[in-house]
Amino acid sequence: MAMSNTHQHQHESHQVSPFAMPFFLILIFSIIELVGGIWTHSLALLSDAWHMFSDVFALGLAWFAVHHSAKSKKHASGQSHIEIMASVINAMLMIIVVVYIIVEAIERLKNPHEVTGGYVMLIAFAGLIVNIIVAKLLHSNDESPKNDHNRRAAFLHVLSDLLGSVAALLAGAVIYFTGWLPADSLLSILISLLILVVTLKLIKDIWSSLHG
Repeated sequence: MAMSNTHQHQHESHQVSPFAMPFFLILIFSIIELVGGIWTHSLALLSDAWHMFSDVFALGLAWFAVHHSAKSKKHASGQSHIEIMASVINAMLMIIVVVYIIVEAIERLKNPHEVTGGYVMLIAFAGLIVNIIVAKLLHSNDESPKNDHNRRAAFLHVLSDLLGSVAALLAGAVIYFTGWLPADSLLSILISLLILVVTLKLIKDIWSSLHG
């Protein structure tokens, strides 16, 4: 029995993490989107790029937490302490990103920047496809319980990126067809507020599981 358990543990340790492919896909496209956001002067693209960079950190942290969870002490909720810490850090990071984007969007409303709408749409559409693929990968590999806040926090980052890509796509379309520049900032604020609501719900659930 001991040999069987050891063999199973070795097999699991050599399995590819469900966070691996999403991590590298997001890393590559976040660089592409950052360059595209600077080139087109689009805050919606830049905010989505920063969301994606926060995703890279979030997925990497979640990956690290899962890999080391077996060696970490377990909380009463069933998760390891390192997984709980990763979920808290990722939730806090999401709030920081949201606040930064809202502040930057308000500044852009006061001082509008010329935005290249057509290229924004193309880059945002590509980003949307990448985020859909990553969200599907994380969801299809999700065999964790509902109180796995580490997985939820990582998925929240990807979901926020997906919404960010939609916002950038819509902003690009509005600017391209109407020339109305505030659309870029207003959609960034709207998506950020939606993400903030979901993030606060996650933080509440983490707190409840720790003190329940």
